[in-house]
Amino acid sequence: MKRIAIVGAGMAGLSALGALTKQGHVVTLFDKSRGSGGRMASKKVGNASWDMGAQFIRAHDADFMNTLHQWQRLGWIGEWAASPHVINANGIHLSDDNITRYVGLSRMTALSRQLLAPANEFIPSTRIVSCQRTDSEWLLTDENDQHYGPFDSLIINTPPQQALPLLENSHLAAAINDVEMLPCWTLLLAFPERIDTPVDAAFVHDSAIAWLARNNSKPQRDAGETWVIQASHAWSKEQVNAPREDVLQTLEQAFYSALGVQANVAVEHWLHRWLYAVPANPLGDGALFDADRELAVCGDWCQHGTLEGAWLSGQQAASYF
Repeated sequence: MKRIAIVGAGMAGLSALGALTKQGHVVTLFDKSRGSGGRMASKKVGNASWDMGAQFIRAHDADFMNTLHQWQRLGWIGEWAASPHVINANGIHLSDDNITRYVGLSRMTALSRQLLAPANEFIPSTRIVSCQRTDSEWLLTDENDQHYGPFDSLIINTPPQQALPLLENSHLAAAINDVEMLPCWTLLLAFPERIDTPVDAAFVHDSAIAWLARNNSKPQRDAGETWVIQASHAWSKEQVNAPREDVLQTLEQAFYSALGVQANVAVEHWLHRWLYAVPANPLGDGALFDADRELAVCGDWCQHGTLEGAWLSGQQAASYF
């Protein structure tokens, strides 16, 4: 049995947590946010709520598909029956994919809370800024100079730009130095009445927007009319430091234009910038391991930029211990 610290409670960290606790290890999980889930985030403003980050889960890998079926039997996730459309210069038409998409019940964050349950300790709202290895143990320090440990092993599950400062004296730093993460502006809108469109979800081309979805079309969501609008990564990169009001206006106008509907007055809205949304050049390595220092690094950017990629990366990281 080892004492293992995981920095970052996104999907990869939660995946590693589940595997490690099944092996009998004692796991402490840290996250800079108030809760778990990373980009499995949800947002509530007034009476409206949305899935703010990852919109659904899909599987290619057989092990992950089996895991999704298990979560479905437990009531943690459900199928999202929406048939996605494609919106481009030729108009609006149904996508020809036949992918089964799952969502957390009753929001994406709820899945992360289920996956967090095996942790021996979860320490939220804590930004770890230093990880020091003694001869045989890890000692962690947060931004308020609070100290944690000792731990036998360490897993870092953060975007590469945030992992690098924690990898002092590890050869893993060179392996991730060139990984680029792309941003994504996300606009959340709530309306007093249903928008008159058959579209519940769509991939959008030739626009500042890449994705839009009627959040209340997902199972077990609040009944109010709520929409998620995610900008393309290319546009988000160009506008990464643009004034928030300009971003909001551009995305809102692009939303109405894409659907071909008249502008409406939103009763609630929220604009969020995901600075490290998806990897532009994922490593495809599963996870990274420094055996001499009992250190692993994981995340979707180690595998591929999806929740499935993050889960597989966490499983790989856990297998090292």
